Amino acid sequence: MTTPPIVTGADGSAESLDAVRWAARAARLHDRPLEIRHALDFPALLAGGEVPPPEEMLDTLRARGRRALRTARELAAAQGVPDAVTRLDPDRAAQALIEVSWTAALLVVGANGRGRGAGPLAGSVAAAVGTHGHCDTVVVRGDRWDEPGSGGPVVTGIDGGDAGTAVLATALAEARARQVPLVVLHAWADEPPAEPAPEAVVEAGRRLLAEQVRPGDVEDVQVERVVVPAHPRRELVERSGAAQLIVLGDRGRGGFPGLLLGSTAQALLHHAGCPVRVVRTARPPVRP
Repeated sequence: MTTPPIVTGADGSAESLDAVRWAARAARLHDRPLEIRHALDFPALLAGGEVPPPEEMLDTLRARGRRALRTARELAAAQGVPDAVTRLDPDRAAQALIEVSWTAALLVVGANGRGRGAGPLAGSVAAAVGTHGHCDTVVVRGDRWDEPGSGGPVVTGIDGGDAGTAVLATALAEARARQVPLVVLHAWADEPPAEPAPEAVVEAGRRLLAEQVRPGDVEDVQVERVVVPAHPRRELVERSGAAQLIVLGDRGRGGFPGLLLGSTAQALLHHAGCPVRVVRTARPPVRP
């Protein structure tokens, strides 16, 4: 049986090259093949939506794409993955990556793509893939993960919803592979309360983490359990500045059928200070 690959896109931008480096390291850590794709975006060249462009223009785009893939493959090799597979895709970047997400183990994209200024918000490809991908997605943000010897923790949030088990298992696997601590956070307040939280509320949060984070499952990982009366989005964004990875579910306890991406996940994709892994908990496991 073929091992599902980690897939990333390369468009020549600095952000996409960051994604290639992060994806290559993840492929090495988790012993998975790496596939790098370059989208040619041919649909955007159809005049009036129907007339194809001259073949010479297409050849130029193919040549440019092959150069971008060569650079990305060399970069992956420098991270210890010399056998990355490269592919040209005629489709738009977001559509190409969403399509391959049916069979990928993980999608990795940069926070911004070619033609976008470096800003705090995720670009259109990152937002689309983070929302519509069918497998787990990592949006590579910040630069702490790239600092030599960075020992920042993996951070995850647990809210008591049904997806908590899958999210926690993924966060544990990431912390174990990186040999770093795991911070498991439970935050429940919309705003920090004016008065100290009732001890009963705090104790309920501690019980929740004790039930979900069992000693037998985490004996090889240093785990810090944190219960705070704060807004989950605000607390996770704040902690992301010192973390090397945030892991969270695609929708929280308050999600409803048909919701594509929860508000906490959306906020972290746009504002986190480190890479964010969105764990798919509400998608069919195979193509319908």
